[in-house]
Amino acid sequence: MDEALAEADTEHNPYHMLERAVGVAAVCMRRLIECRLVTDRFRETPLEVHEIAVRKDVEWREPFVSRTSSEIFNNYDMTARRRENRTPKVISDKMLHARVIGVLSGSAYLPDGLLIASDTQSKTQLFHFSPPEIARIFDAFLEDEVRRTYDGYMDQDGNVSGTRKVFAIRE
Repeated sequence: MDEALAEADTEHNPYHMLERAVGVAAVCMRRLIECRLVTDRFRETPLEVHEIAVRKDVEWREPFVSRTSSEIFNNYDMTARRRENRTPKVISDKMLHARVIGVLSGSAYLPDGLLIASDTQSKTQLFHFSPPEIARIFDAFLEDEVRRTYDGYMDQDGNVSGTRKVFAIRE
């Protein structure tokens, strides 16, 4: 993201690299959740994110593939973001299904950062992450560590038995 924000002259396109990095990070986050390599508490604990709402006074306009930045300013209220709490699964899903990945730089209203919206969310809100905020999200996934696991079968009363209801606990 630093290369894109600095408009660095590199042999690779920093925006393409950023898109790849978001995709790889999203797949890794999703796999950590699916393979139960994070604790149950972490999976259910909302993380702080910032969202930008769509503008209420305009008709939604689908962005063109080659020129999306102007449509972002037409579709979303880029003057404010609101703090929300989202579970790690919601965050990873939105990143994995990203339809919009952009870099916001030099705004008078918002800090420089990353804009992400999934195919299901793009008409309602947009995630906005400053570099330290996105680093905190990634660190939260990497720092969570499963130390104990319990698997087995449980009956309706919560007693371990020979029934077929499976339980799995990750601490």
